[in-house]
Amino acid sequence: MNDISPARFVLDFNTNALRTVRLVRTFTDADLDLRPGEGSMTTAEQFNHLCACHNFMRGVLEDESPTTELFHKSYDVSSVKAAIASLGGSIGQVQSAASRVTQGMWEEKISPFGLDWLMTRGQMAYLMIEHEVHHRGQLTVYARVAGHTPVNLYLPVDDTVLNI
Repeated sequence: MNDISPARFVLDFNTNALRTVRLVRTFTDADLDLRPGEGSMTTAEQFNHLCACHNFMRGVLEDESPTTELFHKSYDVSSVKAAIASLGGSIGQVQSAASRVTQGMWEEKISPFGLDWLMTRGQMAYLMIEHEVHHRGQLTVYARVAGHTPVNLYLPVDDTVLNI
C-alpha cells in the first residue's frame, strides 16, 4: 500500500463514487421501497448505506480513532434527487478529508472493526472503495428487478452526474 499515495486514492475514489451516482440516476422515486429479497435492503436503504460508508471513509481519513458508529448516520434519501444530493455531499466530505491526509497518516495502522482488522488508513480506505463496488453490484441487480437497463459503468464519468 505504500506505493499508493493519498492523491492516487482521491482519483480512484472519485471515479468509483461517480460511477455509483451514475447508477443511482437510473432509479425513479417509485423504486425507493424496492426490496428484491427477504433480508435485503430497500433501494433507499442502499443509498443511505452508501452515504454512511462515505462518512466512515471520511472518518478513516481524518478521525483519530474511527469507529463503526460512523456507519449509523442518516441521510436524506427520500427521493432519487435527494439521494444524489446526499451522495454529492458525502463524496465532497471524503474528498476534503483526503486532501488533508499526510503520508504518515496514510500509513498509520487503525482497527475500527477490531484487532483482527488492523490495517493502515490507506488499506482501509481502499477496502471501503471495494465495499462500494459491492453495493454498486447489488444496485445493478435492483435496477434490473425494477425494469431498468443499468447504465454502462465503464464509460468515462465526471461530476456532471451530480447535477440534479
